[in-house]
Amino acid sequence: MKKICLSIFLLSITLSSCNFNNHYTNRPLDKEEVESVTTKFYYLLRDKKYKETHSLFSPRFLEVTNTSKINKIFQASDEGLGEIKDQILETCETNVVEGSNPISEYLLVYNVKRTKFNSKETIHLEKENGTIKILSYNVQSDGFFEHTTK
Repeated sequence: MKKICLSIFLLSITLSSCNFNNHYTNRPLDKEEVESVTTKFYYLLRDKKYKETHSLFSPRFLEVTNTSKINKIFQASDEGLGEIKDQILETCETNVVEGSNPISEYLLVYNVKRTKFNSKETIHLEKENGTIKILSYNVQSDGFFEHTTK
């Protein structure tokens, strides 16, 4: 009887100390969820509502890049590359772990059609307290070089 009680006790300790996680990669549901954030982001950029985009950024991003710098990046992109006409999702990678150690990471790459020069824009996002936030935003375009050499 003591062996059975000891076995049950040890088994319950072992099970309670385990981490139970489900890992999902590139699940359509996660893609839809993150795309709703980036779609909103691009609509705000298109309408030049830069201030409204600030709530989409992670506090960790804002520690490094303040909102004034973010606005300058948006303005420089509009001036140098032209206004956004359309964005086409090229790559979407999602990594979601649900359970005792949850993590939700997303990487999206867009080909952005602009009036002067097109750009390739990379957005890294992460779920923080149940809300997807932008951790990094990178704009690449030959138009930046063309604009500065004129």
